[in-house]
This record gives sequence, C-alpha cells and structure tokens, in this order.
Amino acid sequence: KFGIVGRTSQSQERIPCLSEAREANRGAARREHRNVIERCARSRSINKHREMWTMRVALAMRLSPIYGGILLQFFAIIRICCAFHSHKAISSPLALHPERQRTGDTALNNNAPDTRIDLSESAPRDINYMQEWAYNCGVQQAESLQLTSDDGWYDIYATTGAEVAYGTCVMYVPSNMFLTSYGAKQEFGEQEGAEKLIGNLAGADQFPLFYLFLKVLVEYERGQDSSWYPWLNSLPRYFSNGAAMTPSCYDCLPPLAAKLCMEERVGCINCRQALKTVDFVSDEIKKDEEITKWAYNVVATRSLEVNGERIIIPMADMLNHGSDAHNVEISYDEEGSCLVYAAADVPAGSPLRMSYGDYYLTNPSATFARYGFVDETCPSTFCKMMTITPSTELRAIGLSFSRMLFYKDTGEVSEEVFDILLYQILSENWQVQKEFYNACINGDTATKSAYHQQYQGETYGKLKKHVDSFLKELDELNEKAATKDLAKHPRLPLILAHNNFVRETFLRVKEQIDPIAAQTAYNT
Repeated sequence: KFGIVGRTSQSQERIPCLSEAREANRGAARREHRNVIERCARSRSINKHREMWTMRVALAMRLSPIYGGILLQFFAIIRICCAFHSHKAISSPLALHPERQRTGDTALNNNAPDTRIDLSESAPRDINYMQEWAYNCGVQQAESLQLTSDDGWYDIYATTGAEVAYGTCVMYVPSNMFLTSYGAKQEFGEQEGAEKLIGNLAGADQFPLFYLFLKVLVEYERGQDSSWYPWLNSLPRYFSNGAAMTPSCYDCLPPLAAKLCMEERVGCINCRQALKTVDFVSDEIKKDEEITKWAYNVVATRSLEVNGERIIIPMADMLNHGSDAHNVEISYDEEGSCLVYAAADVPAGSPLRMSYGDYYLTNPSATFARYGFVDETCPSTFCKMMTITPSTELRAIGLSFSRMLFYKDTGEVSEEVFDILLYQILSENWQVQKEFYNACINGDTATKSAYHQQYQGETYGKLKKHVDSFLKELDELNEKAATKDLAKHPRLPLILAHNNFVRETFLRVKEQIDPIAAQTAYNT
C-alpha cells in the first residue's frame, strides 16, 4: 500500500482555473476524457499481468517463504515505478475488475472466502491505499491538497498546505468513479417490492437513498472483488448521527434535534426493512444490523443530492461542511465528472469546506442529526419554537427552520420570529390579525412597524418566556446526561456539545431581550 499523494504539473493543466484558462482548456479536457476508453482497454491487459504475478508470488510463498518474500518486494518496486511513470494507466474503478462491468448478473458468490472490510469500530481507515487507488483511477488534485485528522484519524478531512487562489481547481474526479442511485437501479433493476414498501412508509423521494444503500451493501459483500474496495476500507466505522444513536441518546436531546435524529433512525429502519425484499443480497447481510446500519450511515453522511438523485464522489467525500466558512464548490463538466474549485482565496493550512446544502446553513441541529457533528461555523440556529401549529398564513410570513433564527455571535433575533409571535398574539382579533398579515405579505413596513411598536410588550414577554423555558429544559437535559455512563453511551459528549452550542446562542439572545422586556413591562 503506497501513499501516492503528490501530483505533477500535468494535473494543473488537467484542472485549470475558473478564468479564461478554464474555457481554453475545456477542449483538451474533452479530448482527454475520450481517451478514457482506450486507457481502460490498456488497463485490462495490465490487470492480466498483475494477476499472473500475484499467482506466481502466492506459489513462491508456499514453496519458499524467503524466495517468495524477495519476489513480493520486487513486485512492489515494479508497482511503485509503474505508478510514478504513468498515473493514468487505470482510469476507472471498473477497469480494476472488468467482470464487474457486466449487467444483469448481480448474484453474489456467498461461498467465496470472506475478504470484506473489518467493520469493528477500532478498525483503522486505510487512507493511503485509497489515495493510490483514486490516483490510478484518474483522480487529480492540487499538490497542496492533503488529507489530515485532528482526532487520531477518526474524522479525516481535506486541507491545503499552501495558499489557494479564488477560482483554482483543487480536485478532479472522473464520473465513472461515482456511486449513484440511478446507476444502482440500472445495475440491479427496479426493486418493486422495496419501492412499494418505502413508498408507503416514506414516499418515492426516498427511492434514491435506498438504491445507493443497496449499492454500498453489494459492494461491501463482494469484499476485495469490489471495484470500490479501497474506498470502502477508507471509510469510518463509527458514526454519531441520528441513525447511530441509542434510545438513551434521545433522552438527552432537545425537541427539534430529537425529531430530526428520529427521522434519520426511521429512514435507516425503512431501508433495512425494504432490503428483505431483495433476493440477491445474502440473508446473513440482511439480518446483520451492524452491517446494514453502517451502509445506511455511509450513504446518509457521504452522498450528495443532485437533481433528485443520490451520488457519492470518492475523494470529494473527504470535504467537510462549513456554513459560514465554506471555501470550495463542486461543479460538473460536460461528461459529468466532478471539479472542485476554490470559492474564495484559501490561506495555507485551512480546511477545505463545502456547503452540504442551504438547509444546513442555518440549522446546526439538522447537520448534527444527519452528519453527526456540531457545525460551530454556523452563524445562527432555529429559535426552537416547536409548539406552533403550521398554517398557510404562518408559512407565508416566515414559519421556517431557515428563517426563524437566533444569531450566535450577536444574540440578534430575526424579523420572522417577531412576526410569527405577533401574528399569534393577534389571533384574538381576527380583523387586526388580517391587517397585520397583509402588511407582512405586501411589504407595508410602516403598518407592520406600527403594530410591532404597539404590541412590543406582549411580543417581548412571549419571546422571553420561550427563551427562559428552553434554557431550563437544556439544563435538565444536561443533568440527565451527566447520570449516564459514557462507556456505554459514547455519543453523549457530542450531544452535550450540541446542547451547549444552542445554549450559548440562547444566552446571548437573553442578554439582548431581557432589558427590553423589563422596560416594556415597567412602562405597561
């Protein structure tokens, strides 16, 4: 296993900047992509020679361990030289295993020796082998891009060792390396029983999630025969998202976080139930909760939603999320390959972060539930008003996780929070409520401001009551967490970190609204 991370200047020509140079090089990129087919054909010949040498090494090891060891070292040196000489020898993960290109025949050999990856939580993530595999498959990256970790290689993420200018392309991943829900459906065929079950439980929009979940499971069961084995072996085994939590974890979560985490858990259960209708996955896999939950979490935490489908892009899935600090963006070329560009000037030593979606930019509880981490770069959080009954009118004036916000650093409260509270207060006088509603919808700021000024005491009083009540609830949840055994519930520190992140935001809001609430109460 060789950690081939560096790239030559040729890769910079393959992934130009977003300026005029990018347009000028598109023709060259298209010509290079057309050469993929030819390189795949050459790679099949290379694979035959590799298989022949592998058989010779195995035979030599049986006859003479010493001679076999010498031959193995010689073979390794040859591989290194070949890798450095021509990093484009293998351009597709399917080229590593041509037999995987067949369609229709998806049955797995359950009698083969078990060469599947180790899913124990202590199993190491083999990043070096994955990088060599990605390099041989055609992934190209800026020389400054590095994979690193701050926690003993549990969370591994991309960073840059040198300053990156805005518009610079830092990574290229060919589309034939992607794992996709539409590709899985084409490979395995339509799973009518699974679709019927998931459609009844969660709706058709969850079909892509299931098909990609099925693809990961099938590749896992293939073991080292899988074209994506090096990538699978580089993945985390331990997850802290909602689907991975225990019932004891939910006891320590505030209402919104608990709701979102439960949705993830239910999504996992739905996929595992639908898996029972699939006839080409072994019963051993279907019944193994550890394996199926792991596969679901891989898809949930590493896939992107693109045009209603789900895709996983190896290597690009090493980009972490940042709400207020994302500095790279993903785009796609004419062939559907992935290009990662700097969306800002990136200082040396900075993590490369992308946005996982607008939904996560203002809702750290959603990021926590789906991905299992606390996004401390998020500038705001939902105000946690969970007892409001939704209506068309309330949604029109701002009832939304992404609009009813408390701001982390300043303690400011978004305008929509005050609008929703006042609309509820005015429910006792439907005519006045309607006038206020029309002012909100029509942008009549004068009328709207007049109503807010008139009912300022009631609005701030109701907001203060909510903030104080929620802070008290958080304290009770944290006290409950303190009574639990961390050895049995290792995700509790992350839960407490989430709760404290929200608590600090609420405390800043309290600092802002308490004086106003006290003054308006005194004037009344």
